[in-house]
Amino acid sequence: MYSKFRKAAFRAVSSVMLTLLLITAFFSPLCVNSLVNNTSITYAASELDKKVEDHTYRIVAVGDSLTAGYEYGFTEQSIPYGFVEHVYEQALFHGLRAEYTNYGVLGLRTTGLKKWVEAIVNGVSVKSADIQSGLPDPRAERIFAETVQLRSALSEADLIVMTIGGNDMYAVLDKLNAKADHAETTTVLDKALDTYESELEPALRLLLTLQPNAQIVIADQYLPIPPPLKVGAFIFPLYPEADRLFLQDSIKQLRERLNQVIERVTKDGYHVKVANVASSFIDNELSYTSIAQGDIHPSRAGYAAMGKSFTKAIWGDYRVVKPKENGAALAIVVSGKEMISAIKPIIVQNRTFVPLRSIAGALGATTKWNAAAQTATIKVADRSVDITVGAASIRDNGVSKTLNTPPAFIHTVGKVSTLYVPLAALSEGLQFQVIYRDTLKTVFINK
Repeated sequence: MYSKFRKAAFRAVSSVMLTLLLITAFFSPLCVNSLVNNTSITYAASELDKKVEDHTYRIVAVGDSLTAGYEYGFTEQSIPYGFVEHVYEQALFHGLRAEYTNYGVLGLRTTGLKKWVEAIVNGVSVKSADIQSGLPDPRAERIFAETVQLRSALSEADLIVMTIGGNDMYAVLDKLNAKADHAETTTVLDKALDTYESELEPALRLLLTLQPNAQIVIADQYLPIPPPLKVGAFIFPLYPEADRLFLQDSIKQLRERLNQVIERVTKDGYHVKVANVASSFIDNELSYTSIAQGDIHPSRAGYAAMGKSFTKAIWGDYRVVKPKENGAALAIVVSGKEMISAIKPIIVQNRTFVPLRSIAGALGATTKWNAAAQTATIKVADRSVDITVGAASIRDNGVSKTLNTPPAFIHTVGKVSTLYVPLAALSEGLQFQVIYRDTLKTVFINK
């Protein structure tokens, strides 16, 4: 149910009432007109780090526009911050050396997903028309051309996250928009639900043939229509209330079908779960979606809520850093634990420098200081890095490497002198993964 509204308007009824939008048509197929205006295209981001054998936690996202992270007003150049990115960040928070790829396609239905998965398992490239006709995503041809690469990614995946099923409900919505009675619409709904269930289960089972040990987490569907607005003794429905309740029940039935699919698959020993997204949107429809702008996709707040739902299904909790104190430019999380130090990191020429003593302790490293040479030797297991104050290079396991940062320096305040070292050079020299997430103003360091 995640395509753009055809029309949204709400009539003012008195000078004291809120100006809102009355939804007069609901869930039309995603935006032929908007595509012409270049306002409904999203870019499926991927953030791949250098792979380290047997240590990288690989996340693959496959699904529709919610997986892609589409937001109202996006263009093809927009960089999403959807639920997939939140899941990736939480993997880093949990001390995992993580990477992710995102194959979300705008407008994808469950039948299209099944055809795509069949092509993936067979290892063949396909065109958009082979998967689903009329897809509104201008990136579709490029994404489907990467089916062979996606097969490789899925074969190595530790986690597969997915949103699918909302676009299956178009026929139901068309019936409601055509003022069909609910008995007639129920017939269409039952067919849509049957198709969803019968196509989703084999798609999941095919995915699991590529990587039987992967965990798959699928979202249920949220309803973006707010309940009737209450102003004093007056009640103003934003959408015909009988139809809203019908759609609410339809989403519940869709969740029941999803539960049945997952129950059957998990009985065979596979790891498949539901992310309970729908509940977090209840009573938050106006802030968690862009419905007031005529688009029912999640807002940033909505995607954050989705990310929490997925994360709780995967790891059981949702982690954040502590509020930054005055003067703290960023937070540093090492192997899942935030580095707390009275001496704060410093940003020099857009590079992060940290006090050696604090970072060495967080990394579990030993240090040795050569005062004469002004050189610190930092060791973790069989790795060592030599960093010299003012030097344009470091020694990485005895090999000299030129720094792409300013050199280490000693910062003195009063009688206290602190050796600051370039964080990325030190961590990478010790073979840690270093990821900076500007969305969180946080550096993650993981083995």
